[in-house]
Amino acid sequence: MLPLFLLAVTVTGCSDDDGGSTSPAKQGTLTCKINGVARDFSYMVSANDKPSEEVVHFVTISGHEEDDFTSPGFGFQLVSEEGATTTTYTSADSELHGTYYIQNLDSNGNITGTTTYHGNGSDGTSFTMKVTTLNEWGVEGTFSGVLQLTGGEEYVTITDGVFSAPYNGN
Repeated sequence: MLPLFLLAVTVTGCSDDDGGSTSPAKQGTLTCKINGVARDFSYMVSANDKPSEEVVHFVTISGHEEDDFTSPGFGFQLVSEEGATTTTYTSADSELHGTYYIQNLDSNGNITGTTTYHGNGSDGTSFTMKVTTLNEWGVEGTFSGVLQLTGGEEYVTITDGVFSAPYNGN
């Protein structure tokens, strides 16, 4: 499941930029604090493709710290059979998970692996997302959580998360 999510995060991070709007909201933002340190993942921010039906069954948000897929990234995904709406979701009662990932690079800049922290409600982890806007443009809201190093015992705390992500193609 994790490799599938990382693939989705990378693919959904791609969007056309026609150079139109200079509004930060229209460009997308994704910021938070990780263990109290402010982080900005506002490069290549996007949501999933625009829904093809009236009910929005999933919300996928992702972004990177630099305009480069090898830079650290943050993403989260909600899957909702009932349909996503403007409300608060938690990993305890929803299919919701968050991921913070760092690409491990060799001296030539080639990716040799990925260090991943995940939060899906298991093993002392948690993730909360509040959707405040869900419209034709995209999705906006807030998030927080506790993520665990995959295969390890280290945890990071996510606070003050804010996102504004256009659907791909917007």
